[in-house]
Amino acid sequence: MFKKRLFLFLLFSLPVLGQEIVFKISDQELTTLDKEKGLLLQFSGDSLTTIDIEAFKIKSKTALKLPPEFTFIDYRPIWQNKALLFTEKDGGKVYAFENDSLIRIDRSDIVHWQSFSSLFNRNDSIYKYGGYAYWTTSNALTYLNPISKGWEVISFKSKEVPQSAYNQIHHLGKSDLFIFGGYHVNDHDRLNYIHVNAVWSYHFKSKSWKYLGECDIKDIASYKKINGDFKETFEVFSAQRGLIKIDPYNNIVTYYKENPLYFNVAISQNLPVFKHNGFYYYYNSNDQDLVFTKVAESKFVPKETNSGALFVNKTNKYLLLGTSIFLIFTLGLFWWLLKKTKKKKKTLLVFEHKISLNKKETFLEPEEHLILKTLISKKTLESAQLISLIYNENLTKSHNEKIKNNLIESLNLKLSYVLGVEKTPIVSEKSLEDKRIRVYSLKVPQIIVRLEK
Repeated sequence: MFKKRLFLFLLFSLPVLGQEIVFKISDQELTTLDKEKGLLLQFSGDSLTTIDIEAFKIKSKTALKLPPEFTFIDYRPIWQNKALLFTEKDGGKVYAFENDSLIRIDRSDIVHWQSFSSLFNRNDSIYKYGGYAYWTTSNALTYLNPISKGWEVISFKSKEVPQSAYNQIHHLGKSDLFIFGGYHVNDHDRLNYIHVNAVWSYHFKSKSWKYLGECDIKDIASYKKINGDFKETFEVFSAQRGLIKIDPYNNIVTYYKENPLYFNVAISQNLPVFKHNGFYYYYNSNDQDLVFTKVAESKFVPKETNSGALFVNKTNKYLLLGTSIFLIFTLGLFWWLLKKTKKKKKTLLVFEHKISLNKKETFLEPEEHLILKTLISKKTLESAQLISLIYNENLTKSHNEKIKNNLIESLNLKLSYVLGVEKTPIVSEKSLEDKRIRVYSLKVPQIIVRLEK
């Protein structure tokens, strides 16, 4: 109970850590920051309230001459060459100040077009990307032609383009535009929308889109981009989830600890949050009042909690997985073939009429094949067993002995040639059981001998 009271005390007492200016809710229809002069410009009805944000006090209140039926709530502010312009939220009209009067500077007749689009300025031209109109979403990139004063569509050279969406988060870099989040109208049910999670980058010089991956920030739709002097990195904010700093070039997202102060930021009314020269500026609605608050960065941004990725490229992930599997399979196949090749290189093939090893071969006589085959199957043969294989009854015992020796000698010569060795493969030794008996065996280390049909 004590902790809960302490939290509520902090929640409602934290705003006093900053500076405040109280307005009526009706006093604010459109707000923008003049970064060059350090002035907050707050428009409502037909008047402009100017606030010096360094001194944090109202500097002036000026009456404006507005065109017929013009209301600030229907427009968005954008700065171009230090001049403030107003672009229609759901049309093509663009207005600029001439003294205290607003004059239209475009020549377009577009209505109900690119509502909730991304709006930015690049190379002295106003751009819009995406948007909503007539129960459908757009993925068009348009700009206000400075010569014709009309809105024109930029054609893309890449085959793949982002899914159409509105209310997406965008960030303009030096040569790239990053977009992610937002909502897409279902083509089969135009009364429903789906969240867009893909992160894309557009390169202005090549006029090409590149898919980067799927956004890894949880509930990205609840975040709003903070207005500030961001270049390589930028910040988004959610009153419920807190502050996030995003580096799209290096695919890094930095999360910050929850801050009770965030519950005072009136983000739900689509009111802007500004960051300028080490301070954050935001509105807090309280009954019929609108409290404009200035808080130092050290008070607004708590300690960093952790970091992660802005996007995860599942295509690359699956491609990497597939490549890894293919590589493992290839290495396995290579190892198997290598083993098989090595095995083949060390296998002596004994056919009925020849012996062969690594394309080296020599012919065998029938008696030689018989002796070699018997040695392979029985491992060892006594001298008498060898003679019995080739014994000729028409010849004397000594003659048969001589033929046996000649056949063994011939076999050794042929085996030595095919195996590429100097030692005689067929060796004779005294029997371990009876020293009077000689035993013959085939000794070819690291060689597999295989009988072939």
